[in-house]
Amino acid sequence: MKGVLILLGIIAVSVVMCGMIPFWLMPKLGVAVALPVIMVPGEVVWEDFLGVSGLTVTNTLIGTLVADVLVLIFAFGAVRKMSEVPGRWQSLFEVLTDALYGLAKSTAGPNARRIFPLMATIFLFLLIANWIKLVPGAESIGLMHCAAEGINGYERNGVLLKVDEPMNPGTRATQADYDACHHAGAEEDAAGIAHEGEGESGEGIESEQSAIELTAETGTAPRDDLYAVTPFLRGAATDLNLALGLGLIAFIAIQYFGVRALGVSYFAKFLNTPALENAGKRPMGIMDFVVGLLELVLEFAKIISFGFRLFGNLFAGGVLLFVMSFLISMLVPAAVYVLELFVGLIQAFVFSMLLLIFSSVAMQGHGSEHQEAGH
Repeated sequence: MKGVLILLGIIAVSVVMCGMIPFWLMPKLGVAVALPVIMVPGEVVWEDFLGVSGLTVTNTLIGTLVADVLVLIFAFGAVRKMSEVPGRWQSLFEVLTDALYGLAKSTAGPNARRIFPLMATIFLFLLIANWIKLVPGAESIGLMHCAAEGINGYERNGVLLKVDEPMNPGTRATQADYDACHHAGAEEDAAGIAHEGEGESGEGIESEQSAIELTAETGTAPRDDLYAVTPFLRGAATDLNLALGLGLIAFIAIQYFGVRALGVSYFAKFLNTPALENAGKRPMGIMDFVVGLLELVLEFAKIISFGFRLFGNLFAGGVLLFVMSFLISMLVPAAVYVLELFVGLIQAFVFSMLLLIFSSVAMQGHGSEHQEAGH
């Protein structure tokens, strides 16, 4: 009987959370979930920031800066007042860094001390950056603006988008809709200026007349019902620029660690000239030289491997979360949130571990060629 009651409770909760709330209550209140605007590049939040022409601030850049600040707060907050009896903050920091250093030592051995600072920093940054986007409102609160051409827009209900139907994809805006929306805003601004300047000058009236003329040029009445939202903050790793940038940093770090440990002989892995010297007696040396060239190509491919692995998983996870929230805005997306928590952790761990492994391998000898070079 107890199991039956539990089953009935689960069914009741599912009906309310997955049926009544998203498909009846929220549309009735005009606050159903809108179809999010899915963009691969970071979306511009401010143009000509601080009055500097050409300086644009994207929501992924804001996400990166927020993650940077949180990493610094976490690190300096933990080490600012070190004590023999650590508090919760210091304990968390020590447990995390000890676990990462133990992992680095077991993988890279004596080279772990050199690689660990960069590996741990990238891990902490990616972990925080990946989890920031899961904070409620992180990718849903932002600037409301006229929907550009090709973007699905909705009517405006104050500071919210008005969505009064479940799974309503909105209306795809055209260039005429976008222009009319902007002209409508210009007309409202001009009317306000005219009202404030009444009795003082004729500038307000002229501005209002100009706005009316602009509206007439479009051939349509001003529309203010096609709006979209650009979030203030978006997951940093969902921007391919950051993913490839971290991949480039990892690539440069790997080469640096290799050269520092082996010197110039490190490049013998890619340009195996000693193998060509003995090609007459050992024809396979030519094959060894060709393999070295392939290694060189694969080395540069690591940048793409690092970047696209991180970007693909995080961007796909964000899209999945958007779609699930749009289809069923309650209960089910919570399971996706839990999944994304693990994905964010795993991707930060994988990126840092690949950096650790590749750097460790680069700091080791390259078989017989390295031994001959050493002699």
